[in-house]
Amino acid sequence: MDARQQKTLARLSAAVLDLATRGPVTEVTVSALAAAAGVHRSTVYEYASSPADLLEKVLRSELDDLRTEYLVGIEPSDAAAAVTDVTRAVLRHVDEHDAVYRRGLGAESGTASLHRMLSEHFQGSVELLLEQHSFTVPADDDTDRHAIARFIADGTIGAIDVWLTRPRPRDVDAFLALVGRLTPAWWPGTGAGAGAGPGAR
Repeated sequence: MDARQQKTLARLSAAVLDLATRGPVTEVTVSALAAAAGVHRSTVYEYASSPADLLEKVLRSELDDLRTEYLVGIEPSDAAAAVTDVTRAVLRHVDEHDAVYRRGLGAESGTASLHRMLSEHFQGSVELLLEQHSFTVPADDDTDRHAIARFIADGTIGAIDVWLTRPRPRDVDAFLALVGRLTPAWWPGTGAGAGAGPGAR
């Protein structure tokens, strides 16, 4: 992607986040997004199939950056700290876009639901840690490992969805402590005083 395309994507990203904060992204038209970003309508389709698709891509990109920053190449001895740090970073990301996530994780989100995107991303992070041998899980085969990754991912999403119902400022440490109590002892960052919870993002 050249500099011009990067600039256009940045404008579209900022515009879709602003529009999705103000109201349901399903109600945002391609024309409205293009106007907000100051680009031609046809330009939007060069980056996404719809405003909802672009919103997912923008959020996923931010989460992917956090995964790369905190989890790639983690040794077993550093896994607990990395999980705690990335969990904090993910919660900051969610809190920054709280209106988007509250709407996107709610029961009324419909086709604009962000649950699938988050689940796929979180599962990918768990699987990355397993592939790196950052930690091990009590699994007999790949199906077990996939089930464990899905369990951790979807459980975390549920906890985040509830956490978002709290008014700001939201207590990240309290969330970490709660989810740390809910996760099994073999999960990095859990155990006495750790409170990291399932933060492999």
